[in-house]
Parts: sequence; structure tokens; C-alpha cells
Amino acid sequence: MKIPTLCGEPTMEDSSPSQNHNGQLGPSSGGINAGNKQNDEGSQRIQYSIPGILHFIQHEWARFEMDRSQWEVDRAELQARIAFLQGERKGQENLKNDLVRRIKMLEYALKQER
Repeated sequence: MKIPTLCGEPTMEDSSPSQNHNGQLGPSSGGINAGNKQNDEGSQRIQYSIPGILHFIQHEWARFEMDRSQWEVDRAELQARIAFLQGERKGQENLKNDLVRRIKMLEYALKQER
């Protein structure tokens, strides 16, 4: 009987039952056959090895760390974009206020001429 690791590599020689990519023994189709489920449970139990479990945990940890570092990079980029857009908005507000002030000055000058 094969004793699979979580990465899908057998640790013993026998190759009678099929093995899926999760390192589990069982049908490789991935579907659950409802009629044969009780028969399969007794004959094909999922078995893990300690090295396989450790490999899986290390692999998942590395994946999570990569995801986390990517999220931090994305977060920093988004924060920089937010700061840029806030600065741009402040500049537009200042420009608008300046134009409103100039319009009021021109209206006042026009009233003075009449």
C-alpha cells in the first residue's frame, strides 16, 4: 500500500490504489460516488506521512508569505496613488478657489465702471 505525502509523492513501493494531487489515496476522478462511498471509506483511508505533512505546511507557509508580501507591495502602491490623488484634488480645489476669487474681483470691477 502507498503512503502518500501531501505533495502527491508516494513513500512506499506498492502502486495498487490510485492517488490524487492532494496526496490522498482514492479515485483520481475527483468526484464522490455516493453509492460506493461507504465501501470506499473502509478500504481506502487517507494516509499521510510526517515528511509529507511538513512539506505541505512549508509549501503553504511560503505561499502565504509570498501572498502577504505581494499584498504589502500592492498596499504601498495604492497608498501612494491615494496620496497623489489627494494632492491633485487639493490643487484643483485651490485653483477653483482662485478662479472664484478672480471672477468676484472682475464682477466688482465691472460694477464700479457702471
